[in-house]
Amino acid sequence: LEEARNRSEALGLTVEVSRRRAHPTLPAGAVVDQVPAPEAKVRRGRVVRVVVSTGHPTGALPQVVGLTPRQAVATLQRENYRPGRRVRLLRPDVTQPVVAYQSPQAGTELATGSVVNPAVAEPAPPPQLRMPDLVGTPLYQARQLVNAAGLILAPVEYRRSGDVAPNHILAQEPVAGSRVGRGDRLVLVVATR
Repeated sequence: LEEARNRSEALGLTVEVSRRRAHPTLPAGAVVDQVPAPEAKVRRGRVVRVVVSTGHPTGALPQVVGLTPRQAVATLQRENYRPGRRVRLLRPDVTQPVVAYQSPQAGTELATGSVVNPAVAEPAPPPQLRMPDLVGTPLYQARQLVNAAGLILAPVEYRRSGDVAPNHILAQEPVAGSRVGRGDRLVLVVATR
């Protein structure tokens, strides 16, 4: 503004500020617009009215914690902020993706167009275990291991066998070494006389 006044006075013109408004790229104090337009022919003594920037538009950052990622992006874009890099947090207490944190925090005075980074909590996959080898194990002990691992025992199948003691495991499905998770089904074949 001062530079505009100095240049105008050298040409015999007077500068008046008609209003001030935020501008996304020009810093505070810079001339955003003028009447008459640049390069227009004017007489000495004429008044040049200018609009001066108050700097980048700012606002209080909205709260996106607790929203789904889609809702958070829509809210940020509606308020003229840009969603930044999304951080994923795997948590066992979460059933669907939800914004758990945001940076900067809600309520922060921030220039519009700034980047906001959400941290999204997502359901953690169930832990995977390696299926132990239960062949030759007594049935009561196999049941304890199955319950401790959180597996579901299918109805036990019985087969006659002379090689394995009665009430001991002859076969299993899934086989030993397979990856299993809580809630997976286990089939045991048990020896009888």
